[in-house]
Amino acid sequence: MDDNLTDQQQAELIKNWLKENAKFLSAVVILGLSGFFGGQYYRESNQKQAEMASRLFSEMEYSVKLKRISQAQSLLQQIDNDFADTPYQDQGHLLMSKLFIDATEYDNAIIQLEFLLDNSDEESLQHISRLRIARIKLQQNLLDEALITLQIESMGTFEAKYEEIKGDIYSEKGDLLQAGESYRRALDLMLPGNFDYDFIEIKLKDIQNKETLGAVDTEEDTA
Repeated sequence: MDDNLTDQQQAELIKNWLKENAKFLSAVVILGLSGFFGGQYYRESNQKQAEMASRLFSEMEYSVKLKRISQAQSLLQQIDNDFADTPYQDQGHLLMSKLFIDATEYDNAIIQLEFLLDNSDEESLQHISRLRIARIKLQQNLLDEALITLQIESMGTFEAKYEEIKGDIYSEKGDLLQAGESYRRALDLMLPGNFDYDFIEIKLKDIQNKETLGAVDTEEDTA
């Protein structure tokens, strides 16, 4: 605004500008208010959705705790329908797999875990699912299938667990040499002093004892 104008002239200019731009200013105010209340509604809506998802998941946890398979499945279906691609869906399928494993319904457990392999964006969950599938196939004595399940390029921070399960599978197959190598690789990837390390060490020593006994038996047979 020109500083040389008188106060009366400045006031008249402002008055005319306001008159000419009244509609524009009204629109700005309306947009500003709608943006504020729209943002507030969005936040409140998201909060309600999160609370509903959390409630459903809590109910599912309780059903799993009580081993109510049918009820847990129904709640998981609701989560799939209303809260797909959320952590609640991932954790729900992981919980359901555990319930099926506890009920020795291994094929149904694998279905839940394969869902996570195909749909979860969480790399750690994909590794956990793959390892559990391998464990189930080991339990079913499907040893070659279990090994195939573990054949991936990148194992990330789960490499020690992959090697441990490979050791278990090779041990079950009677391939003590391969089992021992897998257990050693697992130990090399871990720090001594925790339960997992000590447990794998026990399994490795058991393999070594079997190898020693096998060598003794071979010597006696050739003597």
